[in-house]
Amino acid sequence: MVISPVRIYLQGLAQLLDGEDGLQLVGTAPDVGAAQSLLAGADVDVILLDTTGDMAGEAGLDALYRLGESTAVPCVVLGISDRAADVVAYAEAGIAGYVTNENSFTDLVDTLRSATRGEFSCQAGVAAGLVGRLAALARVHRGVRAPKLTSRELQIVALIESGHANKEIARLLHIQLTTVKNHVHNVLEKLGVGSRNEVAAAVRGFRMTLPAPPLSAPPLSATALPVAAVGAGTGSRTGPYPDPVDSFARERVPAQSP
Repeated sequence: MVISPVRIYLQGLAQLLDGEDGLQLVGTAPDVGAAQSLLAGADVDVILLDTTGDMAGEAGLDALYRLGESTAVPCVVLGISDRAADVVAYAEAGIAGYVTNENSFTDLVDTLRSATRGEFSCQAGVAAGLVGRLAALARVHRGVRAPKLTSRELQIVALIESGHANKEIARLLHIQLTTVKNHVHNVLEKLGVGSRNEVAAAVRGFRMTLPAPPLSAPPLSATALPVAAVGAGTGSRTGPYPDPVDSFARERVPAQSP
């Protein structure tokens, strides 16, 4: 089954897939609501969900969660980026595979077939992000407290999660590249991860609150701000630290020097 809000994409994908040897198109739907009614009376092995255009980002994730609530049929998403943070977020929502805008139709067909076999293929960086996420979840399960990051480190983590390289971070925060590298090294050690690709997963695992990534920002002092691990879905704190949102809003002040 193919789900896409864009009629020309829906018709094009349906025609291509229905003509592929060994594949049978069961149905198409413009949205999850329409798909749910069709799924109730159809024998579907795999769903293809188009997450381009208006379905990009949070809209696609929301659609994926809604599908997961109504069916156990594996779902492959089309159109997400190959950034580890994006794939991990969709993996948490339950994807069985993904295809980027750079992949070919052959890649799409191979991914659909793999999903029906319970296989999931991805790049090495994405695999590292998924492993990092599992490690973060394990730490939360063991009750490990979130590490304390300084205000500068929190800014850098937010920018890393947004996909910025070290040079871009240095430019946005008006600090030296070597300073950024030192901060990144410290962040990796505190979070207990081995690479930048695992940072976003660790942040989600610890339920850490990050500042919005700045378009441009003056230097901030390195005053340490406490960050608390929050119990999933309850808003309760697992450690003795103050609430991270209140602490950050109350203590963030312009600094006189980097």
